[in-house]
Amino acid sequence: PNPPSIAPAPVPTVAALGRVEPTSAVIKLSVANAQDSRVNQLLVQEGDRVEANQVIATLQGIEKLQAEVAEAEQNVVVQRARVGQAETAAATPGQQAAQQATIRQLEAELRASELRNRAAVDSATATLRAAQTDYDRYRQLYDRGAVSATELDSRLKTLDTASASLRDAEAQLAGTRQTLTAQIQSATATLTQLTEVRPVDITVAQSEVAYAQSQVDRARADLEDFYVRVPVAGQILSINTRVGERVNPDQGIVDLGQTEQMVVIAEVYETDVPRLAVGQRAEITSENGGFTNTLGGTVESVGLQIRKTDVLNSDPATDSNARVVEVKIKLDPADSQQVAGLTYMQVRVKIRVDQR
Repeated sequence: PNPPSIAPAPVPTVAALGRVEPTSAVIKLSVANAQDSRVNQLLVQEGDRVEANQVIATLQGIEKLQAEVAEAEQNVVVQRARVGQAETAAATPGQQAAQQATIRQLEAELRASELRNRAAVDSATATLRAAQTDYDRYRQLYDRGAVSATELDSRLKTLDTASASLRDAEAQLAGTRQTLTAQIQSATATLTQLTEVRPVDITVAQSEVAYAQSQVDRARADLEDFYVRVPVAGQILSINTRVGERVNPDQGIVDLGQTEQMVVIAEVYETDVPRLAVGQRAEITSENGGFTNTLGGTVESVGLQIRKTDVLNSDPATDSNARVVEVKIKLDPADSQQVAGLTYMQVRVKIRVDQR
C-alpha cells in the first residue's frame, strides 16, 4: 500500500484589515485664519502633480496686497532718487524745474487716481445694494417656502463677496490718496531745499531708502500669506474648497499625497504584534473588488502605539473596539503604481511571519 500523503504545513501568517495611502499619508493643505479666508483662484485640478513650494491657489484680497507691494517698490525708487539728489551740490534752475514737474505729475496722478478709485467705490456700492436687495427678496421668498436654502445661501455668498469688494475699493481709495499725498508733500519739501543740500541730508535720504525697503519687505511678506503653496512634491488627490468658497478648517483647500510610492496601513491585533518584524513579506487583496490580483509588499515599520481600529470591517461579528497597532507595508513598485489612484481603499492583508 502507498504511504499516506502528508499535506504541507500552512504558511504562518497574520491577517488584518488595512487601507491604501501615499507613503507620507494624506496632507490636508489649509491656510492660517482659514475661517476668514476665501479662495480667489485655483491653479490645479484633481490628479495634477505638483512640485514642492508650488503655488496651487490664491486667496481673495490678493489684488489689494499686490498693489501695496507695487506702491512700496515705487517708493523705494523715489527715495533712492533723493539720495542721488542729496549727493549733488546745490540744485540748478533746471533741477528745480524738474522737481516742480515731478510735483505736477504727482498731483495729476492723485487727481486721476481719485477719479478712478472713486468710480470703483461707486460701482462696488451699487453692486452691494443690488446684492442686498436680491438677498432680501430671496429671504422673504425663503420664509414663505418659495425657494430653497441653497438658493438663499447663493445670494448670501454674493452679498458677502460684494461687501468685501466694497471694502477693498474703499481701502484702495484711501491708500492711494495717502501715498500720493505723502509723496507730493515730500516732493514739495525737497523743492524748497534744493539750494541747501547738507551732508546730513544724505544720511537722512539713505535712512529713508532703508525704511522704504523695509516697507517693501513687509508688504511682500503680507502678500505671501495670500499664496497657497504645497510643502512637498506630490499629487492633488481632491479639491475641497472651490473658488469663492470660505476655506474649511477641517478639510483644507486640497488633499495632497506623494503617490509615487503607495503603502498599506494594516491594523494588526495587539496580540499578533510580537510575531511581526520589519522586512516580512505581505500579500494584499481588495476588500471590495477594487482590484482583482494580489499585491505584494514588505513590512516597513511596526507602530509603537495601541489604538482602536479605524478600518470598518464588513463582518458584523467583528469588535469595533478592538485594540490594534498600525503596521506600514511598502508596496512593490509595480503594485504601488497600480493603486496610485486608490487612496483610502480598504484591503485585506496577510503578513508572512515565518520570514524575519
